[in-house]
Amino acid sequence: MKGILFDFNGTLINDTKKHEDAWQTFITKSTGSPVSDADFAKYFHGKNAKHTLEHVFKRSLTQKEIEDYAEEKEAIYRQICLEDPHYGLLKGVPEFLTQLQKQQIPFTIATASGKTNLDFYFETLGLEQWFDLNQVVYDDGTMISKPDPDPYLKGAARLSLPAKECVIFEDVPAGLASAYNANPAKIVAVATSAKKATLASLPGVSLVIEDFTDSALTELLTHFS
Repeated sequence: MKGILFDFNGTLINDTKKHEDAWQTFITKSTGSPVSDADFAKYFHGKNAKHTLEHVFKRSLTQKEIEDYAEEKEAIYRQICLEDPHYGLLKGVPEFLTQLQKQQIPFTIATASGKTNLDFYFETLGLEQWFDLNQVVYDDGTMISKPDPDPYLKGAARLSLPAKECVIFEDVPAGLASAYNANPAKIVAVATSAKKATLASLPGVSLVIEDFTDSALTELLTHFS
């Protein structure tokens, strides 16, 4: 194992409920119908904007429509984040990322978030301490939605590594399927929005953690070369 790829939302930050609340506000305003829990799992979590919004509006959308609708929803989400006094990285994340730097283990983010949100995270969470923005994979309009392995294959390429030499951290079934399809060295599931037993039963998952203070991560880092 030589590198690490992180999903962001629900993995390095516990914000799944914030995204759900923002989607509910946006969709109820736009269509008059709220989103069911089943729809969140199937069409929203880990998906890119095109996949989700075309499901919401039940038609093909132009790139301009996708961008405008996505930004309307994300503006709601960002305001929810700013109003939460507990908004921040998941427990243990800063220390873990700093340890990766000390061990000179290459790592980056592969997220379904768009550039506006990515810039927001860098600004409000100080991500530049650990991450090179130019190496981060995000939804630029060309990303194939998870569970396709596209985000993680691109992430591995940004590290100049094959995916099979990377560990992937993810939190939702669609994202974990994307990780599995990339054929990585190891998959670590983060139980922020799903039960540990559920995540542990998914293909390829070899470790489930609740946050980044888990002692199993210390053992994990001993296997990097």
